[in-house]
This record gives sequence, C-alpha cells and structure tokens, in this order.
Amino acid sequence: MTLADQNSWDRYAAAQWLSMRRRLDRNPGDELAPEVREELTTEPAHYARHGREYPGWGVFALMKRTQTRLAYWESHE
Repeated sequence: MTLADQNSWDRYAAAQWLSMRRRLDRNPGDELAPEVREELTTEPAHYARHGREYPGWGVFALMKRTQTRLAYWESHE
C-alpha cells in the first residue's frame, strides 16, 4: 500500500487545477467554462483552509497469487 502525504496531495491537487486551466485556455467557450472558472477561483483557497489537513488516500496494488509465486515465497520463508 502507498499512502499520500501532504506534499504529494498538494502536487495531485495542483496538477488537477493546472489541467483545468489549460483546458479552459483551449476551450474558452465550453458550456462548463463558467462553472470551472468559479471552481478554480474558490477551490485552491478552500483546499488550503479545509482540505490540506486531511489528504487521506492510499493505493493498494493487488495481484492474483500463482503457484510459482507461492512456491518461491514458501521456499524463502
């Protein structure tokens, strides 16, 4: 399992905002542009005040065990 710390969560959130800004630059007339602009105006400050304290995500990497892997691990215990 891999867990996020505040710095990695900051990079994750900032990358989302950058992506949204770039999309707006390329599509200024998009029907969702006003909503996206509003979110980009308010969300970074909201995140800094309320969200940064609780990064809270993790990633599990799961794979099916095969007989080969089981035999390897059993022989190295």
